[in-house]
Amino acid sequence: MATHHTSTPHHTSTPHHTDTTPSHHETSTPHPAREPHPTGGGSSGGGYALHTDSLHTMESNLGATKDKVHAVGRTVSGANFGAQSMGVVGSTMTGTLNTTVSAAKEHVTRAGKAVEDAGARTKAVREHYQTTEANAADTMTAAGKHVDAPKAGGSAPPPPPNDGGGPPPPPPPGGGGMHNNQGHHATDAELDGQYTRDSMQTRPTSTDNQIRDAASRLGYDPDRHLAMTLQPTANLTPAQRAEIVAVRNELHADPGEIMTKVVKPEMGEATLQNKTSYVELSTGDTKTFDPGQVGGSVARGSDTAQYGTPAEYRGKLALDDNGAGWTPIEAGAPHAYQVRYPGDSNKMEISYGGTDAGTAHEMQVLSGQPAPRPWDPPFLGTGYTGGGVPEWIQTRADYRGRAEMYLVHSDGTESLAGVYLPDRGWFDVRGRGGSSAGTP
Repeated sequence: MATHHTSTPHHTSTPHHTDTTPSHHETSTPHPAREPHPTGGGSSGGGYALHTDSLHTMESNLGATKDKVHAVGRTVSGANFGAQSMGVVGSTMTGTLNTTVSAAKEHVTRAGKAVEDAGARTKAVREHYQTTEANAADTMTAAGKHVDAPKAGGSAPPPPPNDGGGPPPPPPPGGGGMHNNQGHHATDAELDGQYTRDSMQTRPTSTDNQIRDAASRLGYDPDRHLAMTLQPTANLTPAQRAEIVAVRNELHADPGEIMTKVVKPEMGEATLQNKTSYVELSTGDTKTFDPGQVGGSVARGSDTAQYGTPAEYRGKLALDDNGAGWTPIEAGAPHAYQVRYPGDSNKMEISYGGTDAGTAHEMQVLSGQPAPRPWDPPFLGTGYTGGGVPEWIQTRADYRGRAEMYLVHSDGTESLAGVYLPDRGWFDVRGRGGSSAGTP
């Protein structure tokens, strides 16, 4: 494993960014009621008949609720507090009241969407059970046993989603993949890990040697430049800052290259359960996010694949927060949660900036980036973490395709924890046969 040669102290962290994505209103779909009934044809044991009428009733109730929510929305949309309509009070209260109305509109819109989603899921559950019973009736009839099937309900969707708070549903009997807690199915092949540590090692030389080679090509002293990458840009001369930008621009993230991001354990667990919020352990605050998106500080998989333990990630990615509470990897952590996904270079910028406004502005001008990045120490602004790993800042956006989450263990192995599939969400694959992707 290559080490980053330094002649200056390592800086230990990059700024912590908090997601501000609005939370999504979650509405779980209740499980349909069943009643026992005797099975015919001499079969031993009892069976169960599904009363899908209760699901029809549930759909109707949800439809009525949706109409009520939309009626509230129309009422709220018609509210407008202008200064003239408010009289004397209007000059000071109109802004506050209209802000409140705008917030109410947003909440009503979310509630309407949640009710519509619940209705769609309920319909899918009903159709699934109707089709399953119909298929079973056909099978029994073919075997010479008459069974009354329920009314046909179309194609068979997946089984009902659970409430997202427990473990994922087990794989169907006899194999054939699994369903996640949103009711979506994935095959065994889809759930096999593709972005393993070995698969991400796509470059022939270490990160340090890539930096040296780029510096040499541009006529700079490679060892002196390598040490310079670990200095805050505020400590460099204008000529050295220009050199930093010239060399760092030579290190590219190729289109579709696997990028990585380490996340807090509580965020990782919420992601695997397709939740849209989690409680931050360090503060007790509730954070909202979209589990189908990624953003913030990211690194190439080919760089992070050179390291194999949480302690190495913590050092090389500069995740020591000195007790501030934002680090995703605490000292001595047994595991690290790392997301891996194909990157989109159009949504990534090299992390140039400075710890003061003047330096940040100069780095913006040198790099041609649209805005300065004046961040607090221990941010460097050189485009590298304090451990010397090339760093990008990604605008929060949807995953372009599949994504995977790995647990990196303190013994140097890693295991696949989850797979994200577009339009289906995350599948928690822990406990499935073949989910381990150990790498010594």
